[in-house]
Amino acid sequence: MIDKILSWLDEKGIKYEKHENMAIIPYESTIVAVRYVPWLEKLHLVEIIATVALDVKPSLELFKFLLERNAEIPFGKFTYVENGVDAKPTVYFSHSLLAEKLDREEFETALSSIMGYADEYDEKVAELGGGKTAEAYFREKKEGGEKQ
Repeated sequence: MIDKILSWLDEKGIKYEKHENMAIIPYESTIVAVRYVPWLEKLHLVEIIATVALDVKPSLELFKFLLERNAEIPFGKFTYVENGVDAKPTVYFSHSLLAEKLDREEFETALSSIMGYADEYDEKVAELGGGKTAEAYFREKKEGGEKQ
């Protein structure tokens, strides 16, 4: 399945880095992972996961904003993970699809939705959480400005 997904990405001209059972896609100010993972006994999922903001501080205002967006957006959901990227509090935007029944149109619609909404909301989420967008975080880390 991952080979089929990679061929779809190639045909759309989407640049990515291939890792085992995963493609990493830099998109605007976010980073999107497309993973093929086992689920239950005989099934698999295709997970599309965008890193939205890192090193965020949890707050009622932030969580209210994320929950309200979750109620409005048809594909995807925001999640907060205390020990996310580099063990920093991280907000993701993601969606899972059943791999065994996945067709190209559904995959492309979900991928477009995840990439678009993650990029649309990353600056607001970073602002509300006092953190950084994925692009800013990794740029600072690469430049040596991120304190461990």
